[in-house]
Amino acid sequence: IFISGCSFLKKNEHVEICSSTELPCILKNEYVLFITNRGNIKLELYGKYAPITVGNFIDFVEKGAYNKTTFNRVIKKPYPFIIRGGDNSLFKAENKFIDNKTGKIRYIPLEIKLKRNKYPTYNKEIDVSNQANNIELKHERSYLSMARSKSINSASSQFYISLKSLPELDGRFAVFGKVISGMNVVDLIKEEDYIIEARILDF
Repeated sequence: IFISGCSFLKKNEHVEICSSTELPCILKNEYVLFITNRGNIKLELYGKYAPITVGNFIDFVEKGAYNKTTFNRVIKKPYPFIIRGGDNSLFKAENKFIDNKTGKIRYIPLEIKLKRNKYPTYNKEIDVSNQANNIELKHERSYLSMARSKSINSASSQFYISLKSLPELDGRFAVFGKVISGMNVVDLIKEEDYIIEARILDF
């Protein structure tokens, strides 16, 4: 059974997802460069720990979907929190954040890798009270995560970068990469600053 959405995944199912989904899926590290109006930001993405999330993000980068999009939410007061980008409502003439196969907005499941498990957990928030040390990727400063609404499986195109350690978000949102160069640029970002171009890098 190929999984084209989230409905076929059970709440606590652990599977080798790339062999059972039609969603973009990548099992290796990928590298992306954001060329912004403030400077360059280099990202390392961890496909081993978040294959669907990384596959989805890389697919949009390859399509040029993040080009000429703004950082639509920046929270730095009362303390540094996040910068967010990838808002699919910013396109006036064309929405590039869609699935070419369906012609609709693509939603991906919540995906969190626990150290003790071979594969990520899907469609389920992790109880940090007893799994705090077991979560593979946490919301440390410079880490990249997927934004979503209250619905567990509502992540699509929007992402955010943590400006400080945010343990209150661990287990609730999918962390899938980090800034490896240009965190000084991230700190300069204000709302309505923008990505000129997003490129995949060969390392």
